Amino acid sequence: MPLLKYPLALAEWLLILAALISWSLVSWLDLSTLQGQNFWLQSMGLCGFIGLFLLVALDILPNRHYLLIRTAILLQAALILSLLALNPNAYLAILLIIWASQLAEWFDKRQALLQLVGVNAAFYSLSAYYWNLDSSEFNLLIFSGFQLFAYSSSLAKLSEKHARLEQEQLNQQLLSTRSLLAQTSQQQERLRIARDLHDILGHQLTALSLQLEVLSHQVATETKPQVQQSQRLAKDLLANIRAVVKEKRHQTHLDLLTPLEAIMTRLPGISLRFTKMQPLQSALLAQELLCVLQEGIANAVRHGKATELELIMRQEGEQLLLTLMDNGQGGDYIPGSGLLGMQERMQAFDGKVEVKPRVEHAKKGQAHRGSQLEIRCVHPLA
Repeated sequence: MPLLKYPLALAEWLLILAALISWSLVSWLDLSTLQGQNFWLQSMGLCGFIGLFLLVALDILPNRHYLLIRTAILLQAALILSLLALNPNAYLAILLIIWASQLAEWFDKRQALLQLVGVNAAFYSLSAYYWNLDSSEFNLLIFSGFQLFAYSSSLAKLSEKHARLEQEQLNQQLLSTRSLLAQTSQQQERLRIARDLHDILGHQLTALSLQLEVLSHQVATETKPQVQQSQRLAKDLLANIRAVVKEKRHQTHLDLLTPLEAIMTRLPGISLRFTKMQPLQSALLAQELLCVLQEGIANAVRHGKATELELIMRQEGEQLLLTLMDNGQGGDYIPGSGLLGMQERMQAFDGKVEVKPRVEHAKKGQAHRGSQLEIRCVHPLA
């Protein structure tokens, strides 16, 4: 199994490389002035900091364990302040800039700013009251300014990333909607043809039936059975045409396979298998299910780092049940805006959306891995 759960972008690798170079230079400047026990304490602290940084930056920790990731970031700040207390070396404060660059992704703005204020207050206290440096205010302004710059840059990059994700979701939704629209247009065209046949052939068959009725009273007795048989055939044909038009008018057969396959073309390297898929009668339900499934697929890939998904559809009485299973990380399942949005979409169909650990692995007695999204709604299959 690879160490990294998803490929990092070039810009992310460059940021990690810059952090490693900065950490290496700071470590060399710090350790070159120390000996004995302080040297080893500082070495352990510096190694602990870069180890925690790489755990977060390389996405080695599960993304859904927010508490674990936030704890790792807080420990980085504690280690830097401890190193500063052991050795009054202002260069160590450069590591706070690296630390500040991680706040935007894992803390909201209020929490991040409070941490920046608290860490810089501790740094100023060490400089002014523990080291008794005359340049404490100057150092505080310099390093806090760089930290704010690193935090703001990360915040801007994160906003751009979210904007790209939203754009990609809109593109996927457009593809699925276009696929559904194509299916609906085809069915409307079939209905139009059926109506035209009914209007054209229906009137003619009705007229033919009336003519045969009149003819049956005028022909000879030995010919009358054949005329009546022709009349019955005309009436049966008219009834069959009316039944076809009625069926086309009241039934819609929409397939989720095509729009879902269109969505998956936007996710290279991700596979989706389908089991027991059947057409739906409601275009509105098909559209809402596609939106919910799109959100579920995006969450499984983005947060769970899943590479394989399976969608199962089955009917349980009056309820339609769709289960989207993945091979991702799993983890803690905390209802968020995404899950609440799914619930709102399915309310019109008395639906319910749940995210659970994947049942298959639990039955096998293996360590939990993967999750499943269950969608229930009241709607008969076509």
